[in-house]
Amino acid sequence: MKKIIFICFSLLALTAGCSMSDNEKSSINDDKTEAVKPKDMDPKDLPQVPAFQDEKTREYIVSTKEAEPGYYLLESKLKEFRMLFPENAKYLARRSSLTGKNKESIGFNSYDKDTNVMFDGHVTYYKEESFVNESETMLDIVSGKNDYKGEYKKSSKKNKDIYFAKKKDIFDDIDRKYNDSYSYFGYVKSTEEDNLGVEYAFTFGCKNEIQPCSLDEEKAKNKVEKLINSINFLLNKKNK
Repeated sequence: MKKIIFICFSLLALTAGCSMSDNEKSSINDDKTEAVKPKDMDPKDLPQVPAFQDEKTREYIVSTKEAEPGYYLLESKLKEFRMLFPENAKYLARRSSLTGKNKESIGFNSYDKDTNVMFDGHVTYYKEESFVNESETMLDIVSGKNDYKGEYKKSSKKNKDIYFAKKKDIFDDIDRKYNDSYSYFGYVKSTEEDNLGVEYAFTFGCKNEIQPCSLDEEKAKNKVEKLINSINFLLNKKNK
C-alpha cells in the first residue's frame, strides 16, 4: 500500500505543480475585484509567477495584488468560496471538476527546486449536502480517502468550524534516501449556513530522489493552517 501511495505521489510530481492578521482577513473577505481580471490581461503584464503565467490557474485568481507575501486570492468557479493560493502553485485539470451548482473540486501543486519539496493540494466544495453537517459521517469520508484511523482536532473560527488531522508516511519499501511525506486533511464547515463546507487534503514530499531535500514538518503544517484558515464562504455576495 505504501508503495502505491508513493507511486501516486510521484505521478503528481510529473504533472508540476497560521493564523492571519486582520489585514489578511480583509483581503480574503474583500468583495472588490480589479476592473480587468487577471485572466483577461496580457501575461507579460502579470506577476512572473506560476499562478499567473499558467493560463488555467489565473482563471481562478481574483487580483494581481498579493493578499499577503507569496499568496494571491483564489475564487472558485461557482463563486462560492475564496482562499489563499500559493504564488508558485499551478492548477491541475485532471484533479479538478465542476458538478452542477453544488460541488466543485480544485486540484493544484507546486515544486520548490531549492528545497526539492513537492506540494500537492486538493479542495472540494459541497453545497446542500446533508453529510457536511454530520461531522462523524464527513470525517469517515475524509478518513477513508486518506487511509486514516485517528482523531481530528476541531477549532472554531468566525463563521466556520475546522476539522484537522495529519499523518506521516515512511516508504520503507522504497529504495531511496528521502522517502517520507506529510499529509494534512479534514474539512471546513460553515456555521452560518447548513449543508455547506469544503473538504481539503494537502501532501508534502521530496520529488528528486538523488537531490538533498529540506522537507520541514513545522513549515508544512504552518502552510496548511494558513490555507485552511483563509477559506471564506461567499454567502449572499453580490458577485454570486
